[in-house]
Amino acid sequence: MSKKKNQIKIELLEKGDDVIHFSENRIVVKKKSGEIKIFTIQIDDEGLPRINEKSVLITFGSSKKVSTKIDNGIEVGTF
Repeated sequence: MSKKKNQIKIELLEKGDDVIHFSENRIVVKKKSGEIKIFTIQIDDEGLPRINEKSVLITFGSSKKVSTKIDNGIEVGTF
């Protein structure tokens, strides 16, 4: 991440990636592969955005029912 005058540059994209959503605290990127990656942004003490080390990757699943438990007990899965 670099800062130029009144512009903040966040280098997340690779060739073929598209930003499909941006909000105050999220950037959603569609990868060239079709997968979706969700980045969380936090503002530091100096008022600059920082990308959280953990991101969410939404990828292709199999036809079998698959579920995963997340830290706080929420279960995410396929139908």
